[in-house]
Amino acid sequence: MHTGMARSRASERAVRESDPPASTVKIDDECLELELAGSREIDVVRGWLRRVNGPAYPQPYLVEGPPGRFRLYVGAAAERVRTLHGML
Repeated sequence: MHTGMARSRASERAVRESDPPASTVKIDDECLELELAGSREIDVVRGWLRRVNGPAYPQPYLVEGPPGRFRLYVGAAAERVRTLHGML
């Protein structure tokens, strides 16, 4: 019986180690922060950067940094961060 439990724990560990890292969402007073683990999700949000941050749209404002971590600002926070990044 002890051997079966050891195998069960080993297989559970292998499954956990093979799972892709999890993405996280944090809600702050000024922004929504996305920390994305998958390359597909990162590419999708990077595509949003070009559309959301266009000159015709003063807000929302989407920022990446460090790679894979995105922050979405709205309202006065979007205007302030957009100005700080030189996007008038």
